Amino acid sequence: MSSPPKEIFLPAQQVLDASNTIAPANQNQHLPSPTDSESEELGRQEGIKEGFQFAPSCYGRVKNPEAMVSKTWWKDVFGDELYLQTDGDVVEDPAITLEEIRMLESRSAVRTIFETSNALTASELEQPVRILDLCCGQGRHILQLAELYPNLHLYGHDQSKYLIELARTRAQARSLIQRDGNPLPSPTPCDRIQFSIGDCRSTPFADNQFDLIMLMGNSFGYFSNEQEDVELLKEISRILKPGGVAVLDLVDGAYMRENYSPRGWEWINDGMIACRERWLSEDRKRLTCREVIMLTTKGVIRDQFYQERLYDADEIRQLISNVGLVVMNQRQELHQEHRQRTGSASDDDVEVNTKSKEMSQRGEDL
Repeated sequence: MSSPPKEIFLPAQQVLDASNTIAPANQNQHLPSPTDSESEELGRQEGIKEGFQFAPSCYGRVKNPEAMVSKTWWKDVFGDELYLQTDGDVVEDPAITLEEIRMLESRSAVRTIFETSNALTASELEQPVRILDLCCGQGRHILQLAELYPNLHLYGHDQSKYLIELARTRAQARSLIQRDGNPLPSPTPCDRIQFSIGDCRSTPFADNQFDLIMLMGNSFGYFSNEQEDVELLKEISRILKPGGVAVLDLVDGAYMRENYSPRGWEWINDGMIACRERWLSEDRKRLTCREVIMLTTKGVIRDQFYQERLYDADEIRQLISNVGLVVMNQRQELHQEHRQRTGSASDDDVEVNTKSKEMSQRGEDL
């Protein structure tokens, strides 16, 4: 007897500058790097010496931004409270989190999973509905789901020790707090919310464990090569139940290549400024961002580089095929069916849909 298919929804997105302006396409050429002499002179001006042991407050102008990106850049970018300050207008806004959950609910397959948990009887709760938020950060989606669907068993997994510890603290607090003097309706017990620290390509979970896996916040495409992205998809397929659903929130690569903003800056608060510069790689497959964060009282406090691989719908289809997943149906909603080990799936169970609205609403940080 064959198992039910595993489906993946991948709403690709358009990402806009925080100022709500879009750079004209003719500005999105590869930005020229400084010459060798310019880089060397600027390096001397900034006191940067070859073989320095500690990262300076600011690198000055650099010749090759891509070379400045660490293979594990996310460990630094998401490693402390500065991330929640610079991205807090989105990732710490309850209204945005709720809107993203409502968008998930608009998918019938996802909504069915949520509603199934609410309909479980006491005896059926022994076989609970399990949901994993992969790369969960500070757990904002999990904590929102816990309020809306108290019968869910919720799991969050992220490589950032700082963010997971914060998620655990907030989960504990939410199990005790009251709203306007009234207890939360059927609050989810802490034993139904679990957080773990580790790499998303190799999780501690058993095979076929989750009814729903979410990868939100443009968290796909961070690795230094495509094969590592494939390993992530393989891991999702391994721990997803037969008949389960996975949702991947990622940017629309084709759109970003033509509409990213080469430069931008914003006030984070009254005393903090973030300036960002972006470069499209020569093969047009990666977008590198440099983010310089300054305090008005201290000057530059962080100069960091990060990168995201850009996938369009055709490239995602190829990745899916490479890991034994099949993209079905040519209507722009992107669901995938897990190919059975002994054969391929039929071509009418999975749809493809490119979303024009950015689910995560994070634009300027890209």
